[in-house]
Amino acid sequence: MKISYDYTHTGDFEMKVTTFFGLEEILAKELLQLGGKDITEFKRGVSVVGDIGFLYKANLCLHTALKVIVPIAKFEANNEQELYDNIKLIDWERFISNSDTLMVESVLNSENFTHSQFVSQKVKDGIVDRFRDKTGSRPDVDLLHPAFKLYVHIYKNEVSLNIDSSGDPLYKRGYRSDINEAPMKEVLAAGLVKLSGWEKHHLLVDGMCGAGTIAIEAALWANNIPPGYYRNEFGFMRWRNFDEKTYDTIYESSINKIRNDKVEIIANDIDFPTLKKAKINTKNAKVDDVITCTQESFFDITPPRQAGVVILNPPYGERIPVAEIENLYKEIGNKLKKDFKGFNAWIITSSPEAIKSIGLRPSRRIHVFNGSLECRYLKFELYDGSKKASKNPDTMTRK
Repeated sequence: MKISYDYTHTGDFEMKVTTFFGLEEILAKELLQLGGKDITEFKRGVSVVGDIGFLYKANLCLHTALKVIVPIAKFEANNEQELYDNIKLIDWERFISNSDTLMVESVLNSENFTHSQFVSQKVKDGIVDRFRDKTGSRPDVDLLHPAFKLYVHIYKNEVSLNIDSSGDPLYKRGYRSDINEAPMKEVLAAGLVKLSGWEKHHLLVDGMCGAGTIAIEAALWANNIPPGYYRNEFGFMRWRNFDEKTYDTIYESSINKIRNDKVEIIANDIDFPTLKKAKINTKNAKVDDVITCTQESFFDITPPRQAGVVILNPPYGERIPVAEIENLYKEIGNKLKKDFKGFNAWIITSSPEAIKSIGLRPSRRIHVFNGSLECRYLKFELYDGSKKASKNPDTMTRK
C-alpha cells in the first residue's frame, strides 16, 4: 500500500486541481503564477506540487478551479473485504478525530466493484471501525458539511483515496445572492474572460449579462480580487492540521494586493428584473464602481469606444424554435458587423444551427461545457474594413 501523509506545514505534496473541460490550460497558467511546481494538465484538471500554504492560497485565489484535491493513499483491492481491510489499516487519526464528521463519495470503473454506494459504505465502515476499536467511539456521517470529505476512485483493482480541501465547490464565491433559472457558473465565466484575451485597459461589453457573472469575474481578475474573498469557510479549515496563523498571513497578503485600477466594463440586459439581480451581485462583489449596468436591447447598444472585447451568452435554442434562434443569431451577426468594428467578439453557444446563422467566420473555436451542454466558444475579429485591407501594409497610413 502506498500512503502519503505529506501535507504537513513544511513539506511539499501533490494536489489535483479540477476545472471544467476546456479550461485546463488557463488553470495551469494560474497555478504557475501562484508559484506551483511540477504542473501537469489532465482532462478537467491540473496536478501541481506545493506546500500547505500553497493549498490555502490555491483555494483562495484561483479563478478557474472547482476543487483542490489531495491524494493520500493508493492500494490494490480485488474485492470488498480487501478494500475494507486496507482502509482499516490506514492511520486515519492523522486526519480526523472521533468527534469529527465525514462523508465518502465513490467513482468506479471496475468489474470487481460495480456499486458506488456500497463501496462508499465499506470505506466508511473501515474508517469508523478503526476508531471504534481504538477509542471506543467513532466519527459521525454528515452529507452536507463534513469536516472530512473523502473521494474514492477505483480503476480495475487500483484504489485511490483523495481528500477534498475546498468544501463547497470554488465556483460558490458567495457574492451571488440572486440568480436566474440557468446561471453560468462563476468558474466558467472567469475562464471565458481569460480565454477571450481581454486586458483591463480595454473596454469589455457583456451584452446579454443575465446575473452579471461574466462582468463580475472580469472585474475580480482586473483588480486582483481573490475569488475566495467572499467565502467564510473552506474544507481545510476543519482539518486537524489547519494552521490558522499561516492562512491569515496568506489572506492578508492577498487582500493587500487588491488594486483599484480604472476599468471599463459594461453589463447590459434588456430585462429589468434580470438586470436588477446583476446590480445586486455587482454590489455584493464590491465591483459596482467598475461595472456599469445598462438596460437596453443588445441591438440598441452603441459602444463608447471603437475597440475592445464583447462577450455574448445568448439563448442557445434549448427552448426556442430553430427558425427563431437562427434569426436571432443572424441579427447578432449584423449588429456586430455594424456597430462593433475594431472589437473582438466572443459568443458561447450549444446550437450548431445558430453558429451558421451569424454570418461571420470565427477565427477560433474552443470546446467548452456550460453545465451539461456541450458548447463552442467562438471568436470573431471585427475589422474596420475588410480583413485583407487591415493586414495589407500598403493600405496603412504612413507617417
